[in-house]
Amino acid sequence: MQTKLSHKLGQRLALTPQLTQSLKVLAMNCIELETYLEDSIESNPMLEMDFNATVANETPNQERALEVAEREQWKETGDDRWESMYSSSSRDSGGDGFTEREQTWQGELSLSESLHEQVNRQPMPENERELAHVLIDSLDDDGYFRVDPAEFALEIADQLTTDASTIEKVLEQVVQQLEPGGLGARDLSECLLLQLDPDQEIDTWVMRLLLHFSDVLHEPDHILADKTECSIETIQQARVRMRRLDPFPGHGMRGDNNFFIRPEIVFRRNNDKVIEVDIPGTGWRGIRLNEQWKDHEWQGKDKEFMSQAMKEAKWLMHALDQRSETLMKVALCLAQRQRAFLEFGVLGLKPLTLQDVAEDVGLHESTISRVTNGKYADTPIGLIELRRFFSAGLPTRGGGAISVYRVQQRVKALIESEPAGRPISDQAIADRLQAEGIEIARRTVAKYREQLGLPPSSQRRRAVKSR
Repeated sequence: MQTKLSHKLGQRLALTPQLTQSLKVLAMNCIELETYLEDSIESNPMLEMDFNATVANETPNQERALEVAEREQWKETGDDRWESMYSSSSRDSGGDGFTEREQTWQGELSLSESLHEQVNRQPMPENERELAHVLIDSLDDDGYFRVDPAEFALEIADQLTTDASTIEKVLEQVVQQLEPGGLGARDLSECLLLQLDPDQEIDTWVMRLLLHFSDVLHEPDHILADKTECSIETIQQARVRMRRLDPFPGHGMRGDNNFFIRPEIVFRRNNDKVIEVDIPGTGWRGIRLNEQWKDHEWQGKDKEFMSQAMKEAKWLMHALDQRSETLMKVALCLAQRQRAFLEFGVLGLKPLTLQDVAEDVGLHESTISRVTNGKYADTPIGLIELRRFFSAGLPTRGGGAISVYRVQQRVKALIESEPAGRPISDQAIADRLQAEGIEIARRTVAKYREQLGLPPSSQRRRAVKSR
C-alpha cells in the first residue's frame, strides 16, 4: 500500500446557497412559506413587511372591496362584535363565555363515529348491526370498500361468522344508505351513483351517462347530446349535477385533526368558458427590502453582517419571484392539458405525467415534483390537490394514450355485460381491448380488475352455480 497524489477530471452538482434557498422555497406550500417568511423577517433586518400591500395581494377584487368597505364602517361606528359576543355568552352560560362553545367543539363527531351512531339508531338484527360496524371500520380513507367479500369473510372469521352474500347485503342495504351518500362504494362509478336520486329527472340522466357513456363524457356538449339522444341543455344540467358529486366522501373518516389549506393556483371559468389562471400568492403579502438602512455607512463586523443580510434578502426575493413564475408556467400547462378535467371532473382526466409537464414548460421533472407536491388548486369543481391532475396512461394503436381510469371502467363494463354463467377471462378482456386499439397485457387487466374489487372468472362462475 502506498499514498500518492493524482488528478481527476469529473462533473458534479454543486448547490450554491442561492439555489438551495430557491429549491426550499419552491417546495413549500403557502402556509409553510408564510411561516418561513415571518421567521426570515425577524432574523434579517434587511427585510420588512408592507402591511398596506397585504390585503391587496391576498384577496380577490370583490372580497377586497368588501373588506375595505367593512373597515371603513368599523372606523365610523366601531367594531363591537367581540363585546357583544362575550356579553351574550355570559348571559347564556352564567358568566363563562367559553363553556358553551367548548361543549360544542367537544361534541363534534368524526365521520366514523357518526356512521356508527347512525347504525345504532336503525332497527336491524344484532348480527347485521355488528357486521355493519365492522364494515364501517374497514372503509378506506376515501370512504370506499375495496375488499373482496369472500376474502373479507375469512379475515373477520375470528370476530364474526358470516359469508360473502351477507356481507354484500349489509354493505348495500345498511352501509351504503348512511349519510353522507357514496360511502361503502366499490369503485368511483358506484360512489357517484349512490349520491343520485332516481326520482329526480336530471339525476336519472346523470345515471345514464355514468353507466353507458362514461368513456365519452369528455366530448363537447353537442356531440354527447347526439350520442345520448337528448338536448344540449340536458347535457349541460347533467354536467352541473355531476360536479356537485363528491368522489371522495370519506373525508374525516379517521377523525384526523383539521388542517387549513390555501390554494396555490386558482382556475376560473369566465363567461366565454375560457379557463383563466391566477397565482394568488404573488407579492407574498408585501414582503420587501428594508429601505431604512439603504444609505447607512456600517463599520467593522456590522458592515460584514449587514452586507450578508442584504445578499440573503435579495436571494429570498429572487426565490419568491422564481416560485411564482414556475407556478404560473405549470398552471398554464395544466389548464391546457387537463381542460376536460377542470370542466367535467375526474371522468375527464387525461393521461399526464410529471415528465410531460416538464417538457412543456422547459424544466426538470424534479422541479415539477416540488411544485406540485403537497399543494392545492381552487378549481370550478372544487379544491383539488395538484397531484390529482396527473394520471398514468396506456398507449393506443393510433399513437395516442388513454387514461388508466377509462380503461378500468371499460374492464368493469365488459365484466358486467358478460353472459350469465359464462364469465370472460382476463385474457379475453385483454384481447377485446387490444381489438379496440388499447395496448394492454393480461396481467394488467388482472391488476385493474383487482383494484375494482371484482373477482376472477373462476370465482364468478362458482358464484353463479351456487345461486
